[in-house]
Amino acid sequence: MSNKLFNELFATLDCLQETLNSNRLHICYCLGSTDANKSSLINSICEKEVCKVSNDQMADGEIFQILPVAEVNASFVDIIGFGSQKDDSSLVEKLKEQMQTVLFPDAVIVVITREELINTKSLKNTMDDVNNVLNWMKKECYNTEIPVICVLNKIDEYFNNELPNSDADVKKVEEYTRKTLELVNKYLVIPTAKCIPVSVTKNYGINQLRLSINAVSPLNAQIIDKNLDYISQYRRSIANQIIAAFSTASAAVSFLPIADIIIVTFFQEWMCRMLACFSVDPSRTPDSFKTVNRIHQGTSLAIRTGALFVGSVFQLTLVGYLLDSGICVFAGAMSTAAVGWACYFYFVD
Repeated sequence: MSNKLFNELFATLDCLQETLNSNRLHICYCLGSTDANKSSLINSICEKEVCKVSNDQMADGEIFQILPVAEVNASFVDIIGFGSQKDDSSLVEKLKEQMQTVLFPDAVIVVITREELINTKSLKNTMDDVNNVLNWMKKECYNTEIPVICVLNKIDEYFNNELPNSDADVKKVEEYTRKTLELVNKYLVIPTAKCIPVSVTKNYGINQLRLSINAVSPLNAQIIDKNLDYISQYRRSIANQIIAAFSTASAAVSFLPIADIIIVTFFQEWMCRMLACFSVDPSRTPDSFKTVNRIHQGTSLAIRTGALFVGSVFQLTLVGYLLDSGICVFAGAMSTAAVGWACYFYFVD
């Protein structure tokens, strides 16, 4: 049990350290319908063919492919388009299962087309599938919202398959982009602040999208904020599990008179050494915590000793024995929890 807890803890800390590594490639998931030309879009961003186009089924039952592209500091996860199968709900569930083996996204690219904006039912169906994935990602990341980029693909279709080439056309592009952003945010559970118009066939808007993904873009600040928030939430969740485990153990040994004081003190010492893994300051160690927080530890010892004394007064009857046991169990658990949270905040503040 303890080995499993330690292994999980250190594996998590290694993962979180890698998440903040500024040199790693950003993980960008690409979501959209089967007609959104997502694969062609990724090829255009990378300026080379990194994924096959119109791939309705990956090899060996896989429904996405991972495409590292160092030139734009990103690894793209190209997913089978929604609508390529009769039952998209099974596709989403399979996607969730296979995503367990991949790093969680730093950003999500949602690709929209003119046809979907005209057919709002089709848009809503696509957004429902996208939202199922986003909700799952958010839940797995402790309610941390993933940055979302909206891409309006095939912008040339608004201009008879030609590029916008006049001031009037540019204004129309701005208007189409604004309306797309409003309509997409009407359905998305995680609103996007940016919509980028592109045309894969005409190589329009690709540079703007590429710069938005690159590490020097404003998106990078969102990714860093998201990762810091995620780490904070994950760190607290792991700390809560550690403190809860030792508090439960302290409550269990509280049935042993006198000996429980020694055992619980040992549990608290071990707990503090585990929580020290979260220390943001090398000078803050379990020993320095004991030095500056003698009040917490002294209070903890006094509570347990007092509980033992008070309980012993009532042990002459069955009711008294049960009352004594309840007082000791409560005191053991609460004193360990109080020391645990004081220790946690000492290390992370």
